[in-house]
Amino acid sequence: MDDSFEIHQQVVEHLRLQKYYPRKLTREDVFVVSKNVITPEELNDDPSKIPWYILQNLVMCNYEGRSFDLKENKSVHRKGFSLTSVLQETERSNKCNENSKICPIDALVAIFLCCDNFLRQILIEKLSICQLAIPLLIPVTDVKDKQWELIVWGMSTITKKWQTGLGSSCERSMVVEKLPIVSALRIGRPKISKSKIVNCVINEQKHDIFFNSGCKGGNLERKLSDGLIEMAWYLPTHKRTNALTFMNLRGNALDFRRQTYFLSEISLVTIAFISCADFNEHHIALLESLHLQKGHVIFILDGTPGKDLEKGLFKMEKYIRDVKKQVQYVISLNKNKLKISAEIWELLESNFEENNRNAVCDRSIETCIGLAERMNYHIDETVQDCYEAKQSAKELLDRVTREGKQNELPLQMVTVKIGETKKEQHRLLRKGKMQIEKYVDRLKKEREDLRRKQLYIDKHRSDCCTYKMFRTSFTNSLIKRKYFFGYVKIMTDRYSIDNLQPIREKYIVKWNELCDERKNEPETSKAALKSMKDKLDELEQQLSQNSLGLEHYNREIGQSYEMLPNLKLPTLNSDTSHLPKVAADMLLHGYPIELMDGDAAHVPLTWINAVFNSLKHQIGNKKMFVLSVLGIQSSGKSTMLNTMFGLQFSVSAGRCTKGIFAQLVSLDESLIEETQCDYILVVDTEGLRSPEFASIQKTNYRDNELATLVIGLGDLTIINIMGENPTDMQDTLQIAVHAFMKMDNVHIKPSCLFVHQNVTDVTASDLNTTQKRNMREMLDKITEVAAEAENCSGKYKSFSDVINFQENKHIVYISSLWKGDPPMAPPNPGYSKCILQVKKHILTFLKKSERKSIDDFTQLLSDLWKAILCQNFVFSFKNSLEIQAYNALNTEYVKHARTFRRNALEHSHSLQNECMKLTTEKMKDDGEKILDSYLQELKKDIDDFEKSVESYFEEEERAGQWKVKIELQLEDLCKEIKKDLRDVFTSIRNKTIGRAEIDENIKMQRQSIYRKAKELADVYRDKQLSDEDLESEFAKNWNEWVSALPSGDDYEDIRKSFERISEEFYIQHHQSEVNRVWQTDLSQTEIVEKDLDFGWFQVIKSRLGYINKQACVQNANWIKQQILEERQQQISNHVQNGRKYTKQIGFELFSELSRKLGEMKIEENVCVKEKRNIRLSVCNFMVELIPSLERMQEQHKRENDPRLYMESHRDELLKRFKEECEGLHIVVKVASAIYRELTSAIKTSLPKKCYLGVIDHLRHSSSKGFSSKMSLHAWMLTEMADKDNFQSFVQYLSNPIQCIKSFTSEQIGNMCLRKDDETGSSVLREIYGHNVREIVTGLKQAITTLSAKCRSTVTMKTWWQNLLEQIGKELHVKTDIDLFDEERDLNLKDLTDYLVGKLKSIEDAVIESYDSSMFFEISTSCCDFFTADLLACQEVCPFCKALCDLNGKHDHHRTDCHRPQGVAGYRYEESTKLTSDICTTSVLSNHRFNNAHTNEEWVNYRDYRTVNEHYASWKIEPLGGEAETFWKWFMATYNTELAEYYNAKEADIPLGWKCITIEEAKEDMNKLYNI
Repeated sequence: MDDSFEIHQQVVEHLRLQKYYPRKLTREDVFVVSKNVITPEELNDDPSKIPWYILQNLVMCNYEGRSFDLKENKSVHRKGFSLTSVLQETERSNKCNENSKICPIDALVAIFLCCDNFLRQILIEKLSICQLAIPLLIPVTDVKDKQWELIVWGMSTITKKWQTGLGSSCERSMVVEKLPIVSALRIGRPKISKSKIVNCVINEQKHDIFFNSGCKGGNLERKLSDGLIEMAWYLPTHKRTNALTFMNLRGNALDFRRQTYFLSEISLVTIAFISCADFNEHHIALLESLHLQKGHVIFILDGTPGKDLEKGLFKMEKYIRDVKKQVQYVISLNKNKLKISAEIWELLESNFEENNRNAVCDRSIETCIGLAERMNYHIDETVQDCYEAKQSAKELLDRVTREGKQNELPLQMVTVKIGETKKEQHRLLRKGKMQIEKYVDRLKKEREDLRRKQLYIDKHRSDCCTYKMFRTSFTNSLIKRKYFFGYVKIMTDRYSIDNLQPIREKYIVKWNELCDERKNEPETSKAALKSMKDKLDELEQQLSQNSLGLEHYNREIGQSYEMLPNLKLPTLNSDTSHLPKVAADMLLHGYPIELMDGDAAHVPLTWINAVFNSLKHQIGNKKMFVLSVLGIQSSGKSTMLNTMFGLQFSVSAGRCTKGIFAQLVSLDESLIEETQCDYILVVDTEGLRSPEFASIQKTNYRDNELATLVIGLGDLTIINIMGENPTDMQDTLQIAVHAFMKMDNVHIKPSCLFVHQNVTDVTASDLNTTQKRNMREMLDKITEVAAEAENCSGKYKSFSDVINFQENKHIVYISSLWKGDPPMAPPNPGYSKCILQVKKHILTFLKKSERKSIDDFTQLLSDLWKAILCQNFVFSFKNSLEIQAYNALNTEYVKHARTFRRNALEHSHSLQNECMKLTTEKMKDDGEKILDSYLQELKKDIDDFEKSVESYFEEEERAGQWKVKIELQLEDLCKEIKKDLRDVFTSIRNKTIGRAEIDENIKMQRQSIYRKAKELADVYRDKQLSDEDLESEFAKNWNEWVSALPSGDDYEDIRKSFERISEEFYIQHHQSEVNRVWQTDLSQTEIVEKDLDFGWFQVIKSRLGYINKQACVQNANWIKQQILEERQQQISNHVQNGRKYTKQIGFELFSELSRKLGEMKIEENVCVKEKRNIRLSVCNFMVELIPSLERMQEQHKRENDPRLYMESHRDELLKRFKEECEGLHIVVKVASAIYRELTSAIKTSLPKKCYLGVIDHLRHSSSKGFSSKMSLHAWMLTEMADKDNFQSFVQYLSNPIQCIKSFTSEQIGNMCLRKDDETGSSVLREIYGHNVREIVTGLKQAITTLSAKCRSTVTMKTWWQNLLEQIGKELHVKTDIDLFDEERDLNLKDLTDYLVGKLKSIEDAVIESYDSSMFFEISTSCCDFFTADLLACQEVCPFCKALCDLNGKHDHHRTDCHRPQGVAGYRYEESTKLTSDICTTSVLSNHRFNNAHTNEEWVNYRDYRTVNEHYASWKIEPLGGEAETFWKWFMATYNTELAEYYNAKEADIPLGWKCITIEEAKEDMNKLYNI
């Protein structure tokens, strides 16, 4: 034991496998996708690559990789070297070879010693496929008191298929199949190779099943493999009929007596190869044991027997005469191996005759276990976890065999019906005349009943049922669970082999009969054909019922989980919560997950999402490259994937892949780093044109569904084509082209790789070029036909129009899988090499593709499946990933745009502050420079904006498709902001220059009065009068001073001006009506019903699409409000430009209002009556504008009339007059004046600063309400629902935009004015206080800085001008304070100390003066700031009037929340009942609609986009009643109120709607918009 352990260690260390020894090498270590391929040349320099070279080739089913030849150093054989140097090099090489070279069979054994049991099982399966010998008995060092291990578990998955002597097909699990065993051993060192001869006996195709001296590396010394027992099978061909198990003992039998005994006990025939020259008397005992065994013996002598051998053989002759066994001889002298193998076969066949067959009974591997245990061999499946798992799996299979699959796995039987109702809900094929939503509700109820049936079944299962036994395994350890899953798969495969094959053979016979009869259809009665089809249906049902695999148990688990959320039952706290995690574990460890139930043709989205969510929690939201495959049945799809990645998709067990499965494959670290992708998700599908579905009506639907789903899922789809049959090829290509075309139409961009298997000569470039050209032509023709079928022939002329395709790159040819004829043919090494080339192509696609996250994959699967459920995929597909990416992009854009716009506002405020201080001369000289400085600041913000957006596009590849649109949007916004900034400057400049003369005049008058006040103060300075006396004297003189000032301009009476304008405007018509309105109707400012012309509504009382008059009136008043706001803005612009009201301004306003009224379209043909236009022009508009115009008039007076201007400054001058009379120190007087000016300036600036502060607070708020249009919309609706009052929805129904604006303003007010429970302060107050403190801090810093820069004494005028330079941007202050002694020198230190001390007083005073009413000055601006980028699109659905969810530039309008059309007033024409139909369901149906837009013509809902541009601009995704919960609740709750509101009859509400609670409605809305 010690010696053998040391040898094991030496070999393992030589191969650098220490960290994996023993049994630590797992499939996760081996099955990793890498771009590196180890070549034989690399093995010379690095022996650590040897095991990975072997594994790499075995995984790819390349038998050549088992052997390798380590070359000698080529420098020894070069010419021109001296004899001495050659001899020295040879000596060094020999020493090196002694230590570095390792026999390949030793390397293989070392690998097995390092593999865990699960990887061993996979490798044994690969060896079996390669027709290479399988290790049965291998050395072991990690099991106490055991030296050898019998591999049983590792062989359990091997199945073989062959034809029996009767010609029927036979498939068997080889570990349990009892066959005659033929063993081979050698005594001594015969001159002929035992393994070579046995290879020739088993396989005539010159394939080295057993490693031998003729193989590469076969002449190297074996250190580890002696004593190894290998095995292989001979499977019958047309020459022979017996299947045999061959076993081969490595090494000299004399050295391995225990192995020899083991073989002699189980073998029907032992073939002993004897070296005649080496035989001596010590070998007699072994010879005797061979004679004494029960089985027959064939001695292969390598020459003439020597004396000792002859003596021994004769000694045994007497014994064999008394027993029924044969001892036969073959002398190999002068014979080649073919001759020897022929003689051996002749002897073997005689031993298989009936009278000789019973010497030793046929044995399976499992029946050898008892003998192995008696011989103290370790059995791999006796490990506790493995043993217990096997027993559990056996119990499980025994029960399902006894009770039947339908009784033991009933949930998935119900799933078939669930899948049918789901499809019907989206296709509405059997709706009849029932209302759509009622029919959908009934289908939902049926599905709910089926789910409840599942729940009942699940709750009433017996404790010993199959399902609960299987589910128990989910609580086991990972190792035990893997054993259990393995055994369940093994045993169910055996079950399927035994049960399916006979049925399948019958099915094929019947199918062929039906095909033959169809050719003679005129001669065959319909009844006979129907009988045949019924028989096929019956056999198909039997196939389904008898098919059993691991996927059926997992499917049952999935259904037990999926029914809970579908019934709105909790899963987190139930005993099912751990199930997805376990399924995710198994996916990570190489077990496939079923994406589509093959029997129900149903995708269990809830279960799959749960599994992938669990996977995400375990490994993170990793990036995956999805590789899918499509092809006809039995075209080698699964075999190719298994060969390429070492996967375990089913390829035998009497059944093909059914449904869709996925497996996860890891990438190595270098590839992860290079591609930024972590896994490849490989998706395998059932074959197209499957005979099992040939008798089902509309078989093409299933194939098209499969093709659409797998092509849509795949980043790359392999189109697998088997053979060179053009018909088969065309079938596959037609389905694939249709699917690719659908993907292109819904903006999914998969790639494709055409893999043409079973090509005779893949190296013939000319032939391949011709084939590729033919393939291209075929694809182009198929594209033309498919384009016509999909109604897009103008778009697609060739296959390249559908997908990026180059025939020289995207078509690959693969040679035949088998090298010869099965069942004994090994895989063709050329096949493996071709697969390697395909793998390289895949990695090329991987590097270029956009990877999917786990979340992306599940979302895409959901979108694809929901669209497939509908018959029109392109029309129905909703690309959620694209929508999510667009929404995320829009949210990101809005975030950065708001930052940019907010900064632009700050620049605008600062620009105004600076420019308003400029004199006319400075404005002309410096104005443009100041503007340019702010434009430069704006440019920096634009650069930051662009960088942020660019950075986002770099991180989010999927958003790239909208990059151009976003850049244009950004460019437009920047242009608009620049223009606004220039407009602000232009307005100030024009006003400043235009007022130059007026301002100069006012300045002179102001200075004159200030001088008079100074002179008066000089008179009373020493008289010490009281404040009252001073005020009295000031008042007397003030009136005198002001009355001496010139008066201002004359101003018009605005109302009278309007009267004259309206009379002139309507001078030719309606003069009397104008007079009447001005005299009597001025109080009526709202639009009323009699103002509107309803046109054809008066004639047609009820019709589809009717809108009630009340809604029209409300809408008209909202439009009126918009028009008024536009005119108010026009007036505001006049105010900014310093204009006063004139008749011209009045006439412009009146003309514009009258025009807008005439163009007003409320709903379709509803407009304002011509005569009522007069009343509205006067009352609703002009009268409401008068207050604004009067305020404009008053402001102009204050700014331009010297008397009014001075009156506005009276209080300030009085204070200064008193200070002068009191004889205060000059510093005190100056500081007091500055105090008052700064206090006033701070208060003036605070609204704008608080406006920016509120914007900042809301921008950075944790609330998602203002982040997007959708979240704001949903927030409003849920708030309205909480009010439980229909009236709260009335404004929304008539005008959602205005309602959202009102709600936004209200919520901003709530957030800003609501007091905090702890602090008692509001957000606005905090912002206000923060701004005050920030301004005061800035002032303090400016005053202190100024003190350090200026001289010790300074005049007030100079000091103030210097201060303005410091604070001019922040505050709007006067350029002159107008002190009486402004030229007098001041002590700067005293002034600074005094002012700094007063700043705290300013801060406290301003904070104390806070008044929440200031919010109303900024509320409209705040609301406009946020709604500007959220309500850019105001389009509504043409049917249900739901608001578009999108903003910015977009190709199509859409919303995730369509409503029952009755919410918008639609009713049935005959009954006048409000309709409960929802757009997203209607577009699935054959229902029709008509209205004014269709010119009263009936149009199918499915064709709604043909009506006009507005209808075409909307994309309504068919959902089949899957969403809109909120609006279902709304209509069910307010059915009566809606009917009254629209003057219609109440809708027939589906029962399911009435069960929706307000909590469910709000939850659905919040979930829908991710609030």
